Amino acid sequence: MNAQSPIDSTIRLVHLDKLYLHDMNPRQNGSDADTAAMAQSIAINGLMQNLMGYEDPEGDGEIGIVAGGRRLHALQHLKSEGSGLMDSKEPDWDAIPVQVTDDPMLARSWAGAESTTQRPLHPADEIRAYAAMADQGSDPDTIARAFAQTIRHVKGRLALACLIPEALDALRAGHISLDLAKALTLARDEADQLSVLTGARSGNWNAHRVRDALTKETIRGDNRKVLFVGLEEYQSNGGTMDADLFEDQSYLHDKAVVDQLFKVKLETEAEALRVEQGWSWMITSTEAYASHNMLKGLTPIYRTEVELPEADQIEYEDLSERRFDQRNSLNEEAQQRLEELQTRADGDFTDEDRETGGIIVVVNHKGDLKTEGAYTRKGATTNKDDIVEHKPAAAKPAAAKPALTQAGAEDLRRISLMALQGAMIDKTEFLLELFAWQMERGAPSYSSPFAISLTDQPITPEAEGSWHIDARLNDPDHSVHNFSEDTAATFKAFQAKGKKHRNQVISRGLTRALQIPSGQMAALGAVMSEFAGVDIRKAWTPDAPTYFSRLNTPAMETLWAELLEADVDDERVAAFGQLKKGQKAKELSDLFANAEVQETLGLTRDQISRIDAWLPSELQAND
Repeated sequence: MNAQSPIDSTIRLVHLDKLYLHDMNPRQNGSDADTAAMAQSIAINGLMQNLMGYEDPEGDGEIGIVAGGRRLHALQHLKSEGSGLMDSKEPDWDAIPVQVTDDPMLARSWAGAESTTQRPLHPADEIRAYAAMADQGSDPDTIARAFAQTIRHVKGRLALACLIPEALDALRAGHISLDLAKALTLARDEADQLSVLTGARSGNWNAHRVRDALTKETIRGDNRKVLFVGLEEYQSNGGTMDADLFEDQSYLHDKAVVDQLFKVKLETEAEALRVEQGWSWMITSTEAYASHNMLKGLTPIYRTEVELPEADQIEYEDLSERRFDQRNSLNEEAQQRLEELQTRADGDFTDEDRETGGIIVVVNHKGDLKTEGAYTRKGATTNKDDIVEHKPAAAKPAAAKPALTQAGAEDLRRISLMALQGAMIDKTEFLLELFAWQMERGAPSYSSPFAISLTDQPITPEAEGSWHIDARLNDPDHSVHNFSEDTAATFKAFQAKGKKHRNQVISRGLTRALQIPSGQMAALGAVMSEFAGVDIRKAWTPDAPTYFSRLNTPAMETLWAELLEADVDDERVAAFGQLKKGQKAKELSDLFANAEVQETLGLTRDQISRIDAWLPSELQAND
């Protein structure tokens, strides 16, 4: 056996025709799409890393590639088919750089352990390489295949391609962090970006301070006023904004537009709420609470409590006790039931209360319209800039009491609704059209045909990682509700779009309200998953941010050995055990997402297939 060492191995410039894929290489097959994508990358960026090969001393001078099989296939494809790209440059086919050894043991070591020496591209180099391919017309999917990365990862790097050269240079030199570079993308122009970059480098700023400097004159998208108004309504009224692609946050530039839209919507919806609930008057506040000045001259009105039936009272006391003793013991269904019983027990206001009393309406910190109690007047209220008072135009102090009581009017309303529902019970298609129209326009349930409210369930993980949300779930094509619209006309226009559009609206709305059944209905979840053909790995690749970094160290080490099917005395397991926790999470992430890492670890096709299908035990029941 030749005693050659890694240090003694040499880099040779070899003609492409002298290279072949050696049997030692674990990655014998690859898709045509991956090969073509890698070929495009090489045509644009050049061969960014040499190949590694074995020369059989008894052979005919050909070099068998043991590490870098994807690059070899791409070079062969590029020579035979060309790149099809403008401004690309062919490699020198006579001088392909290959690190060569004639020691079979060393060659096998290269084939199985290249990942211990190979490191991913620096983010700045990635950004430039991906941008170069994008400029040549390659889409994120093609770039992802070329570099064995997720599409989400590629899109994140491409979003950084707007950085000025000085910023990329600073990132490459380690003068700024990747997080700080992401924050710089919020700059509205290159001059602004350069100015903040200069301040950040001289003042040792962090990403948070950079983000603050670039957005100090803006309003955040999670501001309660913005949440109440809605981004679509803001933009449709000429408002502009910047989106932070890395923080899932928007920054709005036009405060005056937000304030005006907030005031109009608050007045309109608060008045509709007053009419719906039958109050004589109401007061709105632009603040998220009822101020002290607003309460001057007002006396609180309290609901008339109701005694629950014995069975409901026992259930109410049980649920209340459980919540008091163990705050987290109530699931969502039990919590909703407790709130329902509490509302019933609290009772309601009398007709006389509503005839003379009023409510204070605010928008809370979540952007929801809320009432801050009911009151009667003791005297005049103090007029403040943040207070808008509304009275029905026909209300007069000396007006006679109505001939029909509030309770009588309510019963007539119920009789009318009874007749409507009886006539509608067999009008299925019309009911579906009404339901879909209500969902699409985003109107509140109190002013719409159906007393139904569907809530989009949270599906976006807190950590940015290798997950992908179907665009149809995130970007519904719906109009923004407008109280002044001609609802009859808009409904007829909706009907004209046909059943296909209607069904798409219903499917999206119902899907986003879907949740995984639990408790006694848990078995239904398996039926739903089986019917839908759920494949969690299509939506998510296990990665460091969302999973591995949240495991403890023993769990990561056990998983590494399990996936490699390696014994505890295996060198790969021992080397993994020496890494820091963050490095362990990174190595596991690369094992799932980086084909070259799998190749250099010497994994078999069966092992790679197991990794491609692997899920944490917590998710296996949901797949």
